[in-house]
Amino acid sequence: MIKDYHINIFYSEEYQGYVADIPDLESCSALGPSPAEALFEVEKAKDQWLMEAAAQSRPIPEPKYRPEIYSSNIVIKNALQEETLVTVGQPSYDETLTYIAKRVRDHECILFLGSAIHVPPPPELTQYMYPEEKAPPVGYKLSQDLAKKSEYPRQDWWNLQRVAQHFESKKTRFRLVEEIGRTVHAGREPSPILKMLSDLEFPIVITTNYDHLYEQSIDQRFPEDDSSRHYDVSIYSPNKPGKPKLKTVDCSQKPDYKHPYILKIHGDVSKSESIVITDEDYLQFVLRMSDKKAFHPFGTNVRAKLVQWPTLFIGYSLLDYNLRLLLKTLRWKLDASQIPPNYSVDKKPDDVIRDVWENRLQYVSFIILNLWDFVPKLHKLAK
Repeated sequence: MIKDYHINIFYSEEYQGYVADIPDLESCSALGPSPAEALFEVEKAKDQWLMEAAAQSRPIPEPKYRPEIYSSNIVIKNALQEETLVTVGQPSYDETLTYIAKRVRDHECILFLGSAIHVPPPPELTQYMYPEEKAPPVGYKLSQDLAKKSEYPRQDWWNLQRVAQHFESKKTRFRLVEEIGRTVHAGREPSPILKMLSDLEFPIVITTNYDHLYEQSIDQRFPEDDSSRHYDVSIYSPNKPGKPKLKTVDCSQKPDYKHPYILKIHGDVSKSESIVITDEDYLQFVLRMSDKKAFHPFGTNVRAKLVQWPTLFIGYSLLDYNLRLLLKTLRWKLDASQIPPNYSVDKKPDDVIRDVWENRLQYVSFIILNLWDFVPKLHKLAK
């Protein structure tokens, strides 16, 4: 029997596209470049879900989901009997922003950057200029591009690790890395958001991005004739069996915010062997997490600061298994009182990850804001 289920459709900064989700049906969602196409795809996913449930004699849920907006908006009347719509339940981040800003001013905060840091501003924020052609694609767009060029045969074209593995198998590793460099680096420019973050002078910046845009945003703060190096960069090495192992370049025990340390844990376009993008690359990365101190992807001093200072995740989804693995290994022997607060700016965090990592483990606090709203507020408070 066909059910009329509620469908959520929202824009995802992480995937730079629209997500359609049916909350009553577990893991029933779809992506699309427009709301209409996302809706079309999720209707197909719903039909498939119901058919499989019927074939396996699984119970079909009743449509019970009701969006929060229907329960969180109340109408009150003032003395003049004029109606006012009041939204309740939306958290205020004033205290959180004040705390983060203080730690940033004290240069005791680690910045963790993901690919969604490059998303163009929403159309209504006309004060910012950042053309789409100057922005590197987020993971969703990069995966879509690689899937098209390699004629990826499966429906999960948004799965970057699998799509990249297929591209490599079909067109060689050289072509894959070349395509990544052309797509995420060539002709791209730092966004106003990235420039604001570099202006805050974080002493340690960790990123999964392959491009050089954060470094460029630092360089742009100095005169053009200043050819000195304004930062140190440590690039991940896969250290595969049969090849000489390379030690990880660590930060100093007292990182200098005037000369920040940038750790690129998924590689850099300037070193083709460093790129982490396929399933096999991620497996090797996980293996490297058990390496001894000198060869661990995160230097000893970096790991020490990760358990001393707050970390601010921007443009990054905690759905990433590697990041959660890192946080687990850093904190599993620590009491909750020893774990510094960590913050993830994510307009639409995954519900399960949020429940486990924020409510149960208390590893991360989510800030449900658009990064184009959050970063300017932080910059204003911290400068």
